[in-house]
Amino acid sequence: MNLSFATYPFTSILGWSISRYEVFDKCKRQYFYTYYGKYSPDVPAYRINQLKELTSVPLETGNVVHDVLEAFLKRLQKSDRNIDEGRFFEYAHELARRYFSEKTFIEHYYAYEERINLDRVIDKIDTCLRNFMNSACYSWIFMVALHDRTSWIIEPAGYGETRLDGMKVYCKMDFLLPVDECIYILDWKTGNRDEAKHTLQLIGYSAAASTIFSMPWNRIFPRIVYLYPTFDEMEITVTDGDRDRFYSRIREQTEVMYQWCSDIENNIPRPIEAFTKSPSPSLCRQCRFRELCFPDCRQTDARKNEAITGEDL
Repeated sequence: MNLSFATYPFTSILGWSISRYEVFDKCKRQYFYTYYGKYSPDVPAYRINQLKELTSVPLETGNVVHDVLEAFLKRLQKSDRNIDEGRFFEYAHELARRYFSEKTFIEHYYAYEERINLDRVIDKIDTCLRNFMNSACYSWIFMVALHDRTSWIIEPAGYGETRLDGMKVYCKMDFLLPVDECIYILDWKTGNRDEAKHTLQLIGYSAAASTIFSMPWNRIFPRIVYLYPTFDEMEITVTDGDRDRFYSRIREQTEVMYQWCSDIENNIPRPIEAFTKSPSPSLCRQCRFRELCFPDCRQTDARKNEAITGEDL
């Protein structure tokens, strides 16, 4: 079975994704800076881009694990000989050291942490990879899925743009593999289990794969693969009702996001004042753009950090 993704001509109109609507729903001001920062009247583009590039320890830990698994699967496409575990883990450690030395982290930028504990990060990465290598999923890939490995799609390029029920949608998938005239979709997770969000993701993957490959829903098996703290999987059976509710949901959410556009077709936002702030300690702490809403927050956070990391502790 040969799998390939369709390409679409560029359009300016916004496209629905779980992550886009999640930001929109949590805080309109964060949504503005994330997707429409170039329209900010008072913040120069370079500063918006600088803040956009901030990452976080959990996000970058997940990126390392994803990239190691991508390299492993691409190597497995070429050869099924046993891997050298020592080299495998050393590659993961080198990647972690490089990523964590080259990037700027929210935790450090806003002085939440005096320094990033790389040893702790590497321990988590090792746990994720060992959980995968000791799992039934790992064995299944070798024993069953390997037979059609030339058709695997591993970390497909782009943002997963597709069309669902006539709507522009983004569904980025980690790993697609055909087995016995069916398609399996695996999505790696290194964070917490979120049943509602991840169920919606799986339905989205089914919808996207069904549309892209013209395949019935009952021959598509999307699966969340949890790698931390222990190995676990979540797989669902998607019904016609699930499909219809999913299409209605993304249409309604897209229409709501359109209301914050002054020009829908060209995806031009209303003035920034329309995008109200939704401050909360937990949400703001995770926001890259926090200093744009609270200009003194970096100095305040630094003083707090200094108070709890003094020599007397």
